[in-house]
Amino acid sequence: MFRSRIIDRYIMRELLAPFFLSIAVLTLALFLQKMFRLTELVLSKGSTLAAAGKLLLYIMPGFLAITIPISLLVAALTAFTRLSSDSEVTAMKASRISLYAMVRPVMQFAFILFIITSVIAHFLAPHANHAFKAHLFNMVKSRAMIGLDQGVFSSTFDGMVIYVDKMNSLDDISGIFISDERSASEPYTILAKQGKLITNPDNFSVTLVMEQGTIHVQPHTDGVYSLMSFDAGRLFLNIDEASFKRSDAAGRNIDELDSLALYRSWRVARAEKKPTKDMEIEFQKRMSVSYACLVFGLIGAPLGIRKSRSGKSAGIAISIGVILVYYLVLGTAARFAESGALSAAAATWIPNGLITAAAIALLIKKGNEIYLGIGPRVSAIAHSLMSLFKKGQKTP
Repeated sequence: MFRSRIIDRYIMRELLAPFFLSIAVLTLALFLQKMFRLTELVLSKGSTLAAAGKLLLYIMPGFLAITIPISLLVAALTAFTRLSSDSEVTAMKASRISLYAMVRPVMQFAFILFIITSVIAHFLAPHANHAFKAHLFNMVKSRAMIGLDQGVFSSTFDGMVIYVDKMNSLDDISGIFISDERSASEPYTILAKQGKLITNPDNFSVTLVMEQGTIHVQPHTDGVYSLMSFDAGRLFLNIDEASFKRSDAAGRNIDELDSLALYRSWRVARAEKKPTKDMEIEFQKRMSVSYACLVFGLIGAPLGIRKSRSGKSAGIAISIGVILVYYLVLGTAARFAESGALSAAAATWIPNGLITAAAIALLIKKGNEIYLGIGPRVSAIAHSLMSLFKKGQKTP
């Protein structure tokens, strides 16, 4: 018992360093993809560094849900590749320590990460997604206010130039001039005596309400000039429709609902005979994200044990291949689910089941090299069943 605890602590120490290093590298790589957009917000849109930093904080849970399972696989492969190349695995075998004893601390660590990733995927990440969009909308409101500074011609909004003579507050704006060239065939100019700005946090929209104005239109095609007047009019300031698109009646995207709220919406939609495919796919995707910790923990150790002295780089190369195969299979199955060829549950758990079976088979194969523990017994039972199956086929 004392020796097993020493081995567990030793293997756990071997796992922790590559695990946290991998998380740092992968998270930084994902952050760099977002940095260009955030830099644009800071430099060209007038946002502050603190506001951009909050956006990074809100996207962190989504990143961790991806990087934690991958980092576990990299850590397990790297640790056992190092132990194997330095003949420490051979020394443990000589001390009659089975592969299953070596894998035990990996699976304990994998189970802890499974719990953490489940909490992130099912609860933290959805709430962080909503907070991200709400914070982005607050930045959008600031952008709208900048576009309505009095006495300044501003092109903050793409395709439009806005000028206001006076702006005591967002509800008291006078002397509005707008040149809208978003439509190249029919650009128009709006003049209004007064107006106000309305922001709606429920649907993330910004609208300029104007009173007592005129619209001047001069099409490029026929050269006809038209003039229209209005007592009241509204102009929607298009920020980024894709970022704030809604997909459920509660006013949130399904990726902004935690799994309990998603399940309730799923039941309501099913009772009302509405489509639920997107909700099912989203829920199963979250289940699969957390389950990846268990699969990668199970397959990492036996893959890392090899006879050749290949070093840590081989473990990283193998982990990249396993990750590509795993997510390629899951991505292909998800497309089958989206097309209706498979149910969301089947598209998620058939590939996961096959990969888990492959991991168990590899673990048993590596365990047979030690001739201790349950590996040989499981293998003998499997051979006996195969022999009985072949005899049954030969019997007329």
